[in-house]
Amino acid sequence: MKRRTLLAGGSVALLGGVAGAVVGFEPPSSGDEPRAAYQDEGEIVYDHDDLELRFEAESVHLGDTIAFEVTNTGDSKVSLGCHNPWALQRYADGEWRHVTWTGSRYYQMCATELPAGESITERVTFSESSLENQASEVHGELQSGQYRFVLLGSAPFVAVGFPIRSAE
Repeated sequence: MKRRTLLAGGSVALLGGVAGAVVGFEPPSSGDEPRAAYQDEGEIVYDHDDLELRFEAESVHLGDTIAFEVTNTGDSKVSLGCHNPWALQRYADGEWRHVTWTGSRYYQMCATELPAGESITERVTFSESSLENQASEVHGELQSGQYRFVLLGSAPFVAVGFPIRSAE
């Protein structure tokens, strides 16, 4: 192999890895699905000492907008990261799979603090076009099933699960 060809190939591979890191995805290895950077950075829990995450909906259908309310139940301020970053995951084949996330919020250098006893609301519309506008690329087809909303600014990450039904 010529030296120039070898150097060009190595440069392309390096640039691909750098581009993946900038947008928050690891380069996929032979046939694996992309993995968002948040998936390796924090434990996900459903019960948090200082935060309560809930949604008020009887049933959720594709296309619906859901309001997720985060309440600080502790005695002091809680940091929620930069502009309340979040992720959406779907349960399939016995594991939680990444659907989309607010990666651009996750990496900004700022902090949103929630005072003791106060709440904020994050509204999410469950359609592919809305999620791409609110977050980032949607991985996989949105379909009925079990999902969870994960608040990424807290430590550990806090989640709430819910089923989505097809829009009938």
